[in-house]
Amino acid sequence: MRSFLLLIGSLSSTTAMATSLSQYTLDTFAQQLSVQYELISAKPEKCPQPYASCYLSRLTFSTPVEINSNQWSIYFSQLMPIYHTDSSQFSITHINGDLHQLKPTAVFSGFTADQPISIEFYTQDSQITRSEFMPNYLLASKGLTSRVINSTKTSIDPQTQLELQPYLAEFLTLDQLQISKEDATPWMGAAYLYENESRPTLPQAPLSLIPKPMSLQKLSGDGVNLSQGINVIGLDEQQLKLSAAFGRLAQLGVKQNELGITISISLGLSSPHSEAYELQIKDQKITIKANTDSGAFYALQSLAGLISVDDLTIPALSITDAPRYSFRGMHIDVARNFRSKAFILNTIEQMAAYKLNKLHLHLADDEGWRLAINDLPELTDVGAKRCLDLTEQQCLLPQLGAGLDSSSAVNGYYSQADYIEILKYAQAHFIEVIPSFDMPGHSRAAIVAMEARFNRLTAQGKNVAAAKYRLREPEDKTRYSSIQHYNDNTLNVCLDSTYQFIDKVLNEVNTLHIKAGVPFKTYHIGADETAGAWLDSPSCKALQAQQPTLHSFNGYFIEKISALVASKGLKVAGWSDGMSDVELANMPNNVQSNAWATLSESGHEVAHRHANQGWDVVLSSPDVTYFDFPYQSHPQEPGNHWASRAIDSQKVFSFMPDNLPAHAEIWRSVRNHHYSADDRKTIRTKPFIGLQGHLWSELIRSDQQAEYMLYPRLLALAERAWHKAPWELEYNKQGTKYDQHSDYFNVDLQQQKEADWQRFAALVGFKELAKLEHVGRFYRLPSVAARVTNNGVDAFVPYPGLTIEYQNSVGNWLLYNAANKPALVQQVRAISVNGLRKGRALKVD
Repeated sequence: MRSFLLLIGSLSSTTAMATSLSQYTLDTFAQQLSVQYELISAKPEKCPQPYASCYLSRLTFSTPVEINSNQWSIYFSQLMPIYHTDSSQFSITHINGDLHQLKPTAVFSGFTADQPISIEFYTQDSQITRSEFMPNYLLASKGLTSRVINSTKTSIDPQTQLELQPYLAEFLTLDQLQISKEDATPWMGAAYLYENESRPTLPQAPLSLIPKPMSLQKLSGDGVNLSQGINVIGLDEQQLKLSAAFGRLAQLGVKQNELGITISISLGLSSPHSEAYELQIKDQKITIKANTDSGAFYALQSLAGLISVDDLTIPALSITDAPRYSFRGMHIDVARNFRSKAFILNTIEQMAAYKLNKLHLHLADDEGWRLAINDLPELTDVGAKRCLDLTEQQCLLPQLGAGLDSSSAVNGYYSQADYIEILKYAQAHFIEVIPSFDMPGHSRAAIVAMEARFNRLTAQGKNVAAAKYRLREPEDKTRYSSIQHYNDNTLNVCLDSTYQFIDKVLNEVNTLHIKAGVPFKTYHIGADETAGAWLDSPSCKALQAQQPTLHSFNGYFIEKISALVASKGLKVAGWSDGMSDVELANMPNNVQSNAWATLSESGHEVAHRHANQGWDVVLSSPDVTYFDFPYQSHPQEPGNHWASRAIDSQKVFSFMPDNLPAHAEIWRSVRNHHYSADDRKTIRTKPFIGLQGHLWSELIRSDQQAEYMLYPRLLALAERAWHKAPWELEYNKQGTKYDQHSDYFNVDLQQQKEADWQRFAALVGFKELAKLEHVGRFYRLPSVAARVTNNGVDAFVPYPGLTIEYQNSVGNWLLYNAANKPALVQQVRAISVNGLRKGRALKVD
């Protein structure tokens, strides 16, 4: 530090401003520069033109030493573009996507030691959860190696093991939680939870399991004690196919043993459901009858569901079961921020444990391409990592606060061997992998990678080969901005090379499935959120001239790719907004549409329309199935915010997927207002095929964070995908209008739902969290509901069986005892089953 001070101090102000930094100076600058970001207001009184909605922020810089040079800049991620600043000393430029550059201007007079300098700025739209404010600001200077500014790095809280953002000032007011004057989003602190959450009522886990079976009857006679293991008879040739289920039982302490409880497994059950099974436990033996191997697999998973990690006894009972939906899925985005192979394998295990059977793997998007493809090395050499190379010949731009380390957890890809292993592991767990490389929008990683390939081969004089898979048309001067603010993320749908590229990728993916011995059944093309591209594309103008009746370039693309996918014997799938652009007559017969419009904005209409036209509709309603949104509307709770401010497990559990418009009675909009849903003009005549949860990864930088967002919500998703509860409001086939006054979901149904929730919550609290912990999954610990009463502070969590701690008036943490309520409490928090991890603490007011 002393040598740095002498170096800077020895330069006159005029000279220093023009003098380039040395690498040592830049390194020290990055180590010592303090950056503090403050969200002043998410709903300022007035926004500078041209935007009606914006948010006001402040960046404050300070250093312990004098710095006069202005030969530097800072690159940082800001999800929404900054469009107005108040500073004469700094300028901020939007580069692309979320990347911005801050530079000192000609009037910048340098940093005086310990004298902060601030810049306030307005950003369009809204950004209100702490996790939306990205880390890893990059300090750069021409000719030098860039560095991450130390003060902008995240850290891990040793108590909660959750991510901390020391560069981001604390959020304290509703101005930092609500996005407009009309926004009624509540601050879900301890008092709010006390008034609005269900207090547990069951003192122990009931005789049930997750997901709930169609029928479970307790029988007279002896049950079983599985502590001595199990002895499997029958279906010897099939046991290998069921090995994953036996593996889960072994994880929980039930191993195969010739002296163990006898399990008899047979196929040929008379049932119209291929995944149906019957399970009987009586008189020291277990009998399983199933239609297929998958039914037998789920029977064994139910056996695992009936036990606890500390209690391997099961009473005599009989279960008859079959799934509600044939499609019970989980979507994992590994493109924005990468998820390790281990995470995927672990997730497959838990999906299967709760009878989910489809893994929609989102392998490519603007920020990353995550699967190695033969003959196209740039897809992973360039497209699978981010760094500060503005030419993007070595990597993609450092979006989403990616930093500079190409080996960090947010970067990476699956080798072909990795993908084959994932396919085989999924197959062993009776899960179909549905790969997706989003297109034609959300394709920037592919576009940039293939441009790097074009440049490499052109330099070698291989012009024909270079052009074969090029995805960009240099003569296309169209100006557009995608929903994530990219100006170059959309494939040119009028180029032959675009279709050659897609055909190549599909063929290579199919080859991997063949090598794995796992059929390639469904391909998800994406097709969502396509920006207004191609208006000034010469190739598109030529195509329009050739086909004057062409209704939509995006529709043309989807129809053409759908035909290509179908020609390979695959089912085509896509997001509902893009799939709505097509002419139905031009589509294959076998089509899947993921309906993802928000329910509070008439989302039922597109889901009904696509089902009615004969497509297989998978419900993907963001208001309830997007697990990248917060569990609760609280500044410390990570997640996105545009479709919902709070999706806890009870909301997922409360979903009535067969009656989408009915939720207008029981839920509110994203701004916490009542809404109405009129189904009289969009009556559904055909059923949905399934339900899918979603874990998008823009704001999730680690596998551990991803598991926090998944569990225990995945269990509630599985409950609704497998089991239709009797309290769910039946769909009105004549159509009706729902709102807070329509009162179809009557008191009796509400009471049934509450009782069912208590059953589910007790199973989670007394049994399932311990199982998740036993296999190392990082589940979310619930926030504690608490209020000061005349008898002291009353506190509870939604899942019984968990321990609560409270912080007393002098700051010590003590165990909470409901029978002896403390009088003076500062904060409350839950403790994990094993006692090693603490939940997020809430103040008690």
